[in-house]
Amino acid sequence: MSAQVYLFGPSASLRAGPSTELRAGGERLTPVEAAISRPLRWAAWHPDGSWCLLVGNGGTVVRYDPSARLRAGPSARLRAGGQRFEPIASGTKHNLRGAAFSPDGRQALLVGNQGALLLYACPESASGGRRDGDSIRALPSPTTENLRRAAWHPSGDFALVVGNGGTVLRYQDPSTSLRTGGALTPVPGDRAHTLRALAWRPDGAYALVGAYASRYAGYPRPHPLYKCDGLYLQALLGSDEEDDFVAVDWHPDGRRALIAGYAYDPSTPLRAGGARASNKLLVYDGAGFAYRAVEASGALLGAAWHPGGEYALLCGEGGALLRYADDRVEQLDSGTRDNLVGPFWRPDGSLALLLRGPGERVYTV
Repeated sequence: MSAQVYLFGPSASLRAGPSTELRAGGERLTPVEAAISRPLRWAAWHPDGSWCLLVGNGGTVVRYDPSARLRAGPSARLRAGGQRFEPIASGTKHNLRGAAFSPDGRQALLVGNQGALLLYACPESASGGRRDGDSIRALPSPTTENLRRAAWHPSGDFALVVGNGGTVLRYQDPSTSLRTGGALTPVPGDRAHTLRALAWRPDGAYALVGAYASRYAGYPRPHPLYKCDGLYLQALLGSDEEDDFVAVDWHPDGRRALIAGYAYDPSTPLRAGGARASNKLLVYDGAGFAYRAVEASGALLGAAWHPGGEYALLCGEGGALLRYADDRVEQLDSGTRDNLVGPFWRPDGSLALLLRGPGERVYTV
C-alpha cells in the first residue's frame, strides 16, 4: 500500500529506515505506511503535540501518535514503521474534510460533506498513551452543503466552519453559552461561493477565509478572499482571474498572513489533466497585499508557517514542496510525485505532517 502520510523534519524526529527517507533540503520527507483503506483529507494536532487526528473519506477518523512504540493489542490497532494509528468510530459515512481542536484540547470539531458536523470529546487524563472514552457525536446541522474547514477562535469560546455555497457557521461552545447543547448558527455576509481555507489572527480580531472565485458561480464573480469577525463575512480582495486560495495561515506574531493558491489557464478545461496552474502567494499585513508568482511542478495545495515563524512550508500537486523565507521561495526535492496536502505542523515545530491528496483537481482538496 502506498503512503498516505508523510513526515517532514530533521531526521532525529523520524523513525523510518534509511531506505524510505527522502531528502528535502537539509531535512527529510519520510513516507509512513499505514493500513488505512480510505483517502485522508485533513489532520489536526492536539495542542500538546502528543498526537493528532486524521480525517478522511467514508467517515474515517484515525488517532495518530508519531512517537508510540509497537505493541501487541487489538486487531483494530494499525501498525506501520514504528508509528501507531488507531481508528475511532465516527458514526458517519460522509467524507470528512476538516478538523480543528479547541485551544484547551478538550474537544475537536470535524466537518464534511452533506453538512456533516461532529464533535470529538477528549476524556480528562494525562496526555499521551491510549485513553479510554474517546467519543464522537453528531451535531444538528443547519445545512446540507459540503463543509470544508473549521477553526476555533483563540479564546476557545466559539469556532467558525466554512464550506460550499458561501456557508459560514458559528459554533458556540456550550460551556460559554446559556444553551446547554451549544449553538450552530449561520453567519451572514457578502456573496461567496466555495470557501476553502480559514485561519484566525492570533489576537482573535478576525479570521481570513480563502475562497474559489469560480467563473461558474455567476456574475459578479465571487471574491477569493474574505475576512470574518465571527458575526459577518466581508469581502476583502477581488480578482479578474479564477483564483482558488486553498491555504491561509497567520505568522505566529500576527503581523502578516500567508495566502496560497492558484488560477488555472482559462483556455484549458477545468479538470483537464494538462491544465496549467498559475500559482500565487500573497502576504497580507492588515492594510495591503504583497504578491508573487510561484513556480512549482503543479498547483499549490497548502501552506503553513513553522511555529517558530522562521519560514513557511508550501506543498502541492506532483510532489511540490517549497520553503518560503525572507520573500524567497526555495524548491525542495520531496522524492515523490504524490499530490501533497498540508503541511500540519506539530505545535513544537519538530515535524510537519503531510497527506497524500486525491488526484482530482480543484473541488476535492
